[in-house]
Amino acid sequence: MNKKISLILLIVFIIGAGVVAYFWYQSNLISQEQTDETANWKTFIPTDKGATFRYPENLSTNYIRPQEWPPKLLIIDNTEFSCEEGGLGINGRPGMTIQKKINNIVYCIENVSEGAAGTFYTDYTYTFLKDSKLVKLSFTLAYPQCDNYDDPQKTECEQERQIFDLDLLINRIAESVQ
Repeated sequence: MNKKISLILLIVFIIGAGVVAYFWYQSNLISQEQTDETANWKTFIPTDKGATFRYPENLSTNYIRPQEWPPKLLIIDNTEFSCEEGGLGINGRPGMTIQKKINNIVYCIENVSEGAAGTFYTDYTYTFLKDSKLVKLSFTLAYPQCDNYDDPQKTECEQERQIFDLDLLINRIAESVQ
């Protein structure tokens, strides 16, 4: 009987150790993928020796283009964060302002778009708190009108817009602010 209990305990121990090893490997693999993703990013160092941040030199997109890039950085010694949501005609404000939590950071995201020659230009400002300071990242992206292309480019352009996750990209940049 003791041999059966010992055998069962040994099997449970081996299975448990295997599960722990598997999850440890997976967490290290995910961490390594995230590190590799930002490994080629550039570091923005302002002339005033303020905060720095890391950013990709390009967006790795074929149709969506950075117009004003890297983001401009503004840091304000202010611990009060507020976000007045509105836009698209709400309260007479142009563009749109929303509050959104991305991972563990709460952002006030403002955007204003205007079109010219088959392309929409959108100015973005992501505002968030970091180390008791208000941080603003501002930039402009150009989005071509996908309907101006013939297939297969039209479909590729539309698919790129659907899968491009600007919020996740900006969150990665915001996490790197020091």
